[in-house]
Amino acid sequence: MKYYALKDENNKLIYENWVEAKEALKGLKAPKYKSFKTKEEAEAFLEGKELEIDYKIPTAYIDGSYDKETENYSFGGCLFIDGNIYKFKKKYLKDEYSSFRNVAGEIKGAGYIINYAINHGIKELNIYYDYLGIEKWYKGEWQAKSPIAIEYVNYANEAKKKINVNFIKIKSHTNNKYNDLADTLAKEALK
Repeated sequence: MKYYALKDENNKLIYENWVEAKEALKGLKAPKYKSFKTKEEAEAFLEGKELEIDYKIPTAYIDGSYDKETENYSFGGCLFIDGNIYKFKKKYLKDEYSSFRNVAGEIKGAGYIINYAINHGIKELNIYYDYLGIEKWYKGEWQAKSPIAIEYVNYANEAKKKINVNFIKIKSHTNNKYNDLADTLAKEALK
């Protein structure tokens, strides 16, 4: 189930279906709105608060970045395990994947974090991401045609034997604290 939180300067509303939420948007002035997986997250959004991380299973946020001048790319990520945060960033020099820009970084980041989890005995992992291919290629829902997607799919086919990965899509640049942290780390890696 999804929860749709809508707000403007005078209203704070939560709906359980998009049709009703979309209709309500028409009556709001300069609204802000977003969908959430839990009612608690929707309520926190309406109050301008952010829920504290209390994940029962390890959870990661990843993002990619690209430098058009050098054609280098990178990823940044943070991983929460048992109340601890681990930060990752890595730069890749111009190579055959550079034409995929920041997507190359995000794909590399997903593989890196999944591999880290496997190497530390983690059997289940949540990954928050903003590029849909991260999930679709991993699950085999998109056909891999590019070299980097094919490499990622081959990796995923082996990784799935060792770990269960839950993917959660988030919109980029929506002031999500940990997605912003992953983005910052990816940009730092390029410097």
